Amino acid sequence: MQARLARSRAAFAPALALVLLLVLRVLWLGAYPLDSDEPQHAHVAWSIAQGAVPYRDVFDNHGPLFALIYAPLMHGLGERADILWWLRLAVLPWYALAIVATWRIARSLYRPGLADAAVLLAALMQVFFLRTGQFRTDDAWTALWLLALALVLPSGRSAARWLLAGVGVGAALSISQKTLPLVGTALLAAGCAWMASPRKLSRPVVKRAAACLVGCLAVPAGLVLWLGSMHDLLPAWRDLVLYGLASTGGSSHTWRQAVYVGWLVPVLALATYRLRNIDQDPARWRTFLALHGVLYVSLIWLAWPLSTPQDFLPVIPTVMLVTTGAFASRFAADPSSPRRGGIVVAALVLLELGILVWHAPPWRDALAGERAELATVLRSTDPGDTVMDAKSGAVFRPRPYYPVMESLALRRLRHGKMPDTIAQALVAHRTMVVVPDRLPPADLAFVKRNYLPGPADVYVAGKSLPAGARPFAIAVPGQYTLSDGRHPVAMGIDGNRPADQWNLPAGTHTLSGTASQALVLSWSKAWDRGWRPRLH
Repeated sequence: MQARLARSRAAFAPALALVLLLVLRVLWLGAYPLDSDEPQHAHVAWSIAQGAVPYRDVFDNHGPLFALIYAPLMHGLGERADILWWLRLAVLPWYALAIVATWRIARSLYRPGLADAAVLLAALMQVFFLRTGQFRTDDAWTALWLLALALVLPSGRSAARWLLAGVGVGAALSISQKTLPLVGTALLAAGCAWMASPRKLSRPVVKRAAACLVGCLAVPAGLVLWLGSMHDLLPAWRDLVLYGLASTGGSSHTWRQAVYVGWLVPVLALATYRLRNIDQDPARWRTFLALHGVLYVSLIWLAWPLSTPQDFLPVIPTVMLVTTGAFASRFAADPSSPRRGGIVVAALVLLELGILVWHAPPWRDALAGERAELATVLRSTDPGDTVMDAKSGAVFRPRPYYPVMESLALRRLRHGKMPDTIAQALVAHRTMVVVPDRLPPADLAFVKRNYLPGPADVYVAGKSLPAGARPFAIAVPGQYTLSDGRHPVAMGIDGNRPADQWNLPAGTHTLSGTASQALVLSWSKAWDRGWRPRLH
């Protein structure tokens, strides 16, 4: 009876821990700052929901699967200023899947207590906890990669498991091209294991590899057919491949890549030697995970053109597993080690929670700025109005300039590797609203000359007219309201009868008469809907 109760508690504890982790995720949904990738992904999903074609109609340097998954949800939620909170809630299942997959891997390689502790520590690690809580492709990418590992570690001897794992890897690739370095480093680590294995394992390995390859092709092939049916393959190739490979004009990474290649030789040789002395499958898999983590992390640090914290998400749980297991093995012979281990794990969990509270207090509303900005944009514009922003922060509005202002684009604009036609695009599309984040200096100067700041730092097309001023220039043609900043003011323009609203073409205009006070011209639609300029 006591043994049965112990087994029930052992089975119940991981489920309870998962529920508590998910509760923490909900409590922290609005606590960490917005990442610029989040509205970009939301905008692509919204565009698809409105019938747009990805890559042809809207820029995206990620695979289409993530946006396709969330397009129906975006359609159902509709235009709302708090959309990012709901989308963060919607990626909660990916976090749960990542934790469950990591737990399956851990339980197959370590004793239950150690496995559960390692998973808990990985789940609460600051980078993993916060980054996987943002609405970003990396959430699904990480979960699918860990799921694929869970399907084959360590008892994945059937071809069916490897087929399903391949489907997971193919789905991950259809979300992020960063799957390629994951697969490449995994193949290097697996090659070391195979080289150290008896040759009699060759035939099963070939069978499993073939099954995995077939699975890998399933989802990408379906998406290629879908894109081809819309004549979207060339735009997809441009955004997914050519965009990432194009020169940024910055310093070359060739020497760093050469260092990485030279570093690989001794690491792979040492790993192969180590694997020759390991007979048990769990130990071999643990060595594989450790080697894969080292190869992948060093690749991103040393040779990857642009390294970001989210690039490491798929290997954080597995590295935590092998690291925790390595430390635990040193104290395994000590009779008091289970109790001491429990105390250490509890202390580490409290430390991780403390770090989370320090960096992102759960009572802080870190999304307030984005919510206010989006509310101002939605209130001031209609669905067809273009809005210029850095990376689709307006979410529900089309952009006049195709590329987004992400790191590679900013480098190329700075070094003249990409044409800067932002100002021309604003005029051509009659873009009356701008959120001037990340704009190149020349374009920012254009905005400050032809737009006025307002609530939540949302700029609206307009001009400040000092008292006594007569000629003024309009760069973006449109309907404008003349006011003192708070109330409409009727005056004549270009010799016409006095009025407070004017449809002005681009060019120089003249007030009929001398203004006795400073006046403001601003886009009429925004003015009529309550937008007011921020007067200095």
